[in-house]
Amino acid sequence: MTLRALPILNAIGCLALTAVVIAQWHKERSLDGELAGLRSELATANEQAAGEAKRRATLERDIAVLKESIEATQQAAETSARSLADKDQLATQLQIELTAAREQVTAWETELKARDARIAALGKDLAAARQRLDEAIAKLKAAAAR
Repeated sequence: MTLRALPILNAIGCLALTAVVIAQWHKERSLDGELAGLRSELATANEQAAGEAKRRATLERDIAVLKESIEATQQAAETSARSLADKDQLATQLQIELTAAREQVTAWETELKARDARIAALGKDLAAARQRLDEAIAKLKAAAAR
């Protein structure tokens, strides 16, 4: 090789190396752009995942509250059913007692009517006895006055 060819070869090598560096630089820039896009997508995906996690936690709390509400409602319904059964039983018992009391009142009314009839009869007998007594007294006075 000649001495003159060496600087030309050196220049061509430098140009080739510069071309390789530029090509790698362009490739690196495009990869940086893709990496930035992927990082942006990753950040968006992370934000969405965090939002969905919050939403899931909120929904789980809502479900827990609904379960508690359902349990409370079921307990209240059972309590109301027991109370209603007790009240129904009490109403039946009171109805039976009311019927018995009405029958007793009817019996008493019948007995009162019979008593009133006896009192009226005794009153008539007493009036008749008084009239006889008054007549006997009048006869006695008339006999004593003679």
